[in-house]
Amino acid sequence: MKKLLKVILPPFIGFFIFFTGVRYSSVYFQLKIDEMGLGNLKSFMAFYRYTLPLLFVIALLTQVLIIVPVWRGMLAKTVADKINIILDLCFICLLFALGIGYAIWDPQAGIHNLAKLVGFMLAVQLAYWLINLVILLLLEEKPEKHESQEVAETE
Repeated sequence: MKKLLKVILPPFIGFFIFFTGVRYSSVYFQLKIDEMGLGNLKSFMAFYRYTLPLLFVIALLTQVLIIVPVWRGMLAKTVADKINIILDLCFICLLFALGIGYAIWDPQAGIHNLAKLVGFMLAVQLAYWLINLVILLLLEEKPEKHESQEVAETE
């Protein structure tokens, strides 16, 4: 059951938080499918609104095929290795943010708009992964102490 929770719960909570932010925004009912790709926050919200089921399926597949196996391997690593893995995750998020931001950027809007798009995409991804990793950490079982360990600690 814990394995299933590690696959479903982190993406569900992350998507629920983003869904709540989009759903209860003042522009939710004004979002139209033809507004996607304009390169602003409203177009990103429209994209999220209309592609939510597909994005959630992709998040579940990413969780089961990549994140949970990496998480299991990460538990036995040293602190330096864990920091390196987190920095790698941040770099991957930056690469995706650059790619997505460039893809939806309108060159006529200027380079400042590209920087804002990349920053926003990076923040969304890092927030999602922070939520995901915190949920995985909360679901992780603490190793139980044996009586011999408890006696050794008290001496």
